[in-house]
Amino acid sequence: MSFFVRVRNKLFPNLPASKRYKFAHKQNPEVKVLLAGLMMSTNLGDGVISDCVQYLIQDIAKKNGIKKLRITTRDIRKEKSKAQLAAVRNSDLVVFPGGGMIKYQVENLPVAMERIISRAEHYGIPVAFNAVGVEGFDLSDDGCRLLCDMLSSSCVKNITSRDYADFLNENYFSGEKRAYRVSDPAVWVSEAYGVQKAPDSQIVGLGVARAGLFEDYGTQFSKEELLDLWSGIIDRLEKQGIRWKLFTNGFAKDEEFLRELVSYIGRETQLQELSVPKPETPEELVQNISKFKGIIACRMHANIIAYSMKIPCVGLVWNDKLKFFGKSIGCEKQFVTFEKLNSDYVTDVFFEALEKGFDENLFRSERQSAYRGIEELLVPFSKDTISCRRRDLTNKKLVCYGLPNLQSDKLNVELFERYVEYFVSDDEELVGTECLGKPVYSSKKLRKPLGRKPFVIISETIDYYPAAETLNNYGYKERFDFTNMHAYKRYVFKKGDVFISKPETTI
Repeated sequence: MSFFVRVRNKLFPNLPASKRYKFAHKQNPEVKVLLAGLMMSTNLGDGVISDCVQYLIQDIAKKNGIKKLRITTRDIRKEKSKAQLAAVRNSDLVVFPGGGMIKYQVENLPVAMERIISRAEHYGIPVAFNAVGVEGFDLSDDGCRLLCDMLSSSCVKNITSRDYADFLNENYFSGEKRAYRVSDPAVWVSEAYGVQKAPDSQIVGLGVARAGLFEDYGTQFSKEELLDLWSGIIDRLEKQGIRWKLFTNGFAKDEEFLRELVSYIGRETQLQELSVPKPETPEELVQNISKFKGIIACRMHANIIAYSMKIPCVGLVWNDKLKFFGKSIGCEKQFVTFEKLNSDYVTDVFFEALEKGFDENLFRSERQSAYRGIEELLVPFSKDTISCRRRDLTNKKLVCYGLPNLQSDKLNVELFERYVEYFVSDDEELVGTECLGKPVYSSKKLRKPLGRKPFVIISETIDYYPAAETLNNYGYKERFDFTNMHAYKRYVFKKGDVFISKPETTI
């Protein structure tokens, strides 16, 4: 560092920060977001969640001056290979978009999420959970314990819940980490897909779900009873001269039950006339529901989609999440619990819903909370990333914490030969050796750096957070994010963060 630069930094400590911001603004760096959800599920409600979150992220980025944004999606149950999971390390932020993810009794989601979070933890990629549903807590269950471990990971920075945020805080968290409640992002389907309610529809949608759904969640309501319930609802609608059609959210077993119901009411030859074609995409599901004047449905997201388009809805409660949603939108009576599940009561409530409509103030509030939840996790992080990225470190003293992967064919040897002065390691067997012609010291060497204060880059070959904690304990402060260093000619790491010592004059 030249004498002039040292004097300038001493006299004008804020000038370098200003220069850095202008430099980054000029470079217009890209922010990369990974959505890790259930977008390939045949229950298309999960895909609707992901699409709505993607729409909201794009809208929020545009309104907040985030000019370059790349959104990648991965289905947490489908992406298992090392190559597919590379999307985690190549991201600036990982977002679980929502849905019933904090659960362990069905679907084995904790194992699927652990594949994502373990990589994010290793590379220091921040993770956010958006509008997740919470179902149960039992520390005697392996899946529940795995969820607790994941949520307490250092990489998990932001958590919101669509329902039981207080339950989440009381049971899954300790310390300062806390969740807060937001609405499900699917309340934005109308804008996300550009779909509006058909103004003149006279058809009622009956959204059926698979046999055994109620029983799987602890309610003794057999397939025969479910068939009888729907048969009674259909009979009551027909006596009122109301046209109806059956539909599903796309899940194969739901479609199977739909066909069984048509047979149960003795109209096998009218299957196509009495039902909506199975939706193949989330948008098709939204289009299907938009054509109804009102719906009675089992699936939660059939009801949320209808609500987004102000279509009156009645939900059949097989899980408390439906009851919570009904209460949150001021329509608790319209979400019918087990003890009231009979065809006369359900249809009476539905006729009331057709007349009642929705509370406009609550409708706006729910949408605003879904929007705000994503805005608060995206904007501060993105702004910080943009202001700190692409700094020219050519004339800075660089130190690498951990050794690079010498077997990688992408290794940028020039970085170490020209710019990295030495390596530090916590492995005593490596201390005192050399790597690429540079000495390897103990990490304790950074405790009292002499002369120019070094920038410390954390190698992707070691766990990020233990190294970051050591640096913080040594008086270093995290300041610059260089995610996706392979995009810069001088840098090699897929993920690494640069630390500087606390005195601002060393910038």
